[in-house]
Amino acid sequence: MAVVRMTVAAHRVLTHRMCAVSRRDGAVLPRRPPGQTTGRTPRLTAIGRRWRAGRADQHARPPRWRARWPGGQPEERPTGQPVGRPATWPAWWRGLPLREVALAWLAARVVTAAAYALAHYIDGQVRAAHPDGGTGTGTDGVGTGGLTLTGPLGWDAGWYAGIAEHGYAGSGEQSLRFFPLLPLLVRAVTMLPGLGGHTGVRVTLVVLVNLIAFAFVAALAQLARREGFGPAAVSRVIWLASLAPPAFVLVMGYTEALWGLLAVGVFAGIRSRRWELAAVCGLFAGLCRPVGVLLVAPVALEAARGITAAATADRLRRVTAVAAPAVGLGGYLLWAGIAHGDALAPIRLQRQQSLHGSSSNPAAVLWEAARGAVHGEVGTALHVPWLLLVAVLLVVMVRTLPASYPLWAALTVAVLLTGSNLDSSERYAYGAFPFLFVAAALTRRDEVFRAVLTACAAMMVVYASLAFLGLYVP
Repeated sequence: MAVVRMTVAAHRVLTHRMCAVSRRDGAVLPRRPPGQTTGRTPRLTAIGRRWRAGRADQHARPPRWRARWPGGQPEERPTGQPVGRPATWPAWWRGLPLREVALAWLAARVVTAAAYALAHYIDGQVRAAHPDGGTGTGTDGVGTGGLTLTGPLGWDAGWYAGIAEHGYAGSGEQSLRFFPLLPLLVRAVTMLPGLGGHTGVRVTLVVLVNLIAFAFVAALAQLARREGFGPAAVSRVIWLASLAPPAFVLVMGYTEALWGLLAVGVFAGIRSRRWELAAVCGLFAGLCRPVGVLLVAPVALEAARGITAAATADRLRRVTAVAAPAVGLGGYLLWAGIAHGDALAPIRLQRQQSLHGSSSNPAAVLWEAARGAVHGEVGTALHVPWLLLVAVLLVVMVRTLPASYPLWAALTVAVLLTGSNLDSSERYAYGAFPFLFVAAALTRRDEVFRAVLTACAAMMVVYASLAFLGLYVP
C-alpha cells in the first residue's frame, strides 16, 4: 500500500510540472492569427526553414575552382576574384598572428646562426689540416684551404654596404648592377646621430634587413588571409616563408626581404583595388631589383578587370599602377646614363657570363644543367632538384591561384631559365612568393607539413653553411 501511495504522489508531481511548463510555453508562443485553423506555429516554421537551409548549404556543390584546389577546407582556397578593399588599415591587419610570425622569425635566425657556427667549425678544421693555406676550391682562393668564411655581410651584402657607405662612385663600376633602394634606405638611417661610419653602416644594414624580413612575412600572411586561406594554411605560409632553404638570405644584407615586402604590397594593392598602394610599391620595386619590371604584367592583368565600367579617375589610377614598376626601373637607368654615360650599364653588367649570363634557350639551359648533375658537378646538382620542384609548383599554381599570380611566377621562371648561369636560381624563385602559397596548400596534412618543414630547416643549414664558406652562391 505504501508503494502505491508513493507512485500516485510522484505521478501528481510530474503532472503538475508538465502543466506548468506547458502554461509557460503557451505564454511565450505567439497566438495563431485569426482564421488560421491548420498549419504549424511560426516558431516551428522558422526552425524548419533554418534546418532546410542548413541542409542545402551542407549539400551545395562547391565551385569548380574549389574542386581543383588541393587545400582542405573551403576557407583555405583562394578565390579568383579581387578580395575587396578593407574599410580601414586596422581592418587589414586585425587578427594577424604576430606571435607566430615572431616565433618563425626567431627560428630562422637560430637556424642561420647554427649554420654559421657549423661553417666556422669547418673553417677551423680546414685551418688545422692546412696550416700553410693548402689548395682549395674557394671562389677566390682567399682564406685557409681555399675557403672564404663570410657572414651576414658576405656576397652581395658587402656590395650593398659599400654602396651605402661610399656611393656608386667609390664602389667601382661593378656596383652599378646593384639597384639603389636598399643602399638609400641604409644611408637615410645612418644619418641619425651615432649610426654613421664603417661599423654603423654595416650594423644598420643587417638590422634593417632583419626588421624588414619580419614585416615581409607578416604582410605575406595577411595577404594569404585576404585571399581566403584559413588559419592553418596561413600558419604554414608563415613557417615555409621563414624556413625555406633559400630564406637564410633574409638574415643577410640582401634585398630579398625588401623585395618580398614590396611585391606583396603590389599584389595586396591590385587584389584589393587599392591602385595607389600598388603604384607606390611598384615604383619602389623597380628601384629595388631589375626584375621589378615584371610586376607590370600582373598589375596590367588585374587593372583590365572591369576597366570599361570604371570612372575616368579610376582608370588613371590603374594606368599609373601599371606603369609604376617600369618608371622605377627607368629612373635608375636614366641616372646611370647621366652619371656614368651608359644607361644600360646595370643590365649589361648583370648579363656577364660569371653572373646571370647572356640570354640562352631555356631548353638548352635545362639540358646542360641535367648533364652537369649526371656528371657530378656539385654546383649544378644543387640547382636541378629545385628547378624540377618549381616546375611542378608552377603547374599547380596555374590550375589553382588567380591568374595574376601564375603569370608573375611564370615570367620570373622564364627570366631565370634564359640566363646561362643558374647561380642564385633558388633565391630568385623564392622571391616569387606565390610558390609559398602553393607549397602551403600541398602540405595541409600535419605529418606531411612537419616532415617538409624539418627537411627545409636541415637544408637551410646546409645551404647557409656552404654560402658562409664561399662554396655556394646565394
